[in-house]
Amino acid sequence: MFQYSVNQNHLQEYSFDHLVIIGRDKLHALSQKFSTQGFQLTPIAHHNLGSINQLIMLDSAYIELLGWEPDKPVQRVEIANQSLGLNALVFRTDDAQKTFEQLSRMGFSVNPVQDLSRESEFLGKSVLVQFKAVRFSKQPLPGIRIYFCEHLTPQYVWQNKWLKHSNQLSRLQKITITSPDIEDSKKVLSRLLNLSEEHIISEEESIQLILPNIELNIQKTPHFNEAQILSVQICKTSLDPVDFSIDSHFFQNL
Repeated sequence: MFQYSVNQNHLQEYSFDHLVIIGRDKLHALSQKFSTQGFQLTPIAHHNLGSINQLIMLDSAYIELLGWEPDKPVQRVEIANQSLGLNALVFRTDDAQKTFEQLSRMGFSVNPVQDLSRESEFLGKSVLVQFKAVRFSKQPLPGIRIYFCEHLTPQYVWQNKWLKHSNQLSRLQKITITSPDIEDSKKVLSRLLNLSEEHIISEEESIQLILPNIELNIQKTPHFNEAQILSVQICKTSLDPVDFSIDSHFFQNL
């Protein structure tokens, strides 16, 4: 079973926690599409904020399909106007309050720590998955939602039975984002994540940010006004080539 671990020193780099894909009111169709590609999804769960989700659990991170019931009004304002598709980058913290304080001191516009929960099942019993989120009132990278997550009950999230996929994919290897100004995006993300220069590889048209468990690739796209998540690459192990990619084409015809 994956052993959830966190940094004890908040000046160290943050790990990647999960990628959010907005399914809006088409969550069932979206989860079915992933299922046909050989992914096992967790059962539909209901958040205390009114949204619903399903997860694709991977070795040290996961993909969250987030939406709402098709026959009910949207209760979460921050996702109501989000388009279907790749949406948010979520980074892991072991102390949401300290992360909030640190980001505030650095000049980022952050909201107070938010408490979230959803129901789940563990060893045949109903349990409550609990976590805290640090969100921004003004996104540090316009065009992409970014926030931090502290898992209070990680043992309920990373369960062996949900880590096995028939396609044998297990690792979220790389996320590529586009930006009209890759140098500015690099500066923002490196400050946000406490990245040292040795974990930043700069090239003319792209920049790689090496996190403890994933690579973030920033590509230059001057014809876009804002940053966007372009693609996600998943493989079987860290040594394997990419076996599965998710981009905007994946969400067509839903």
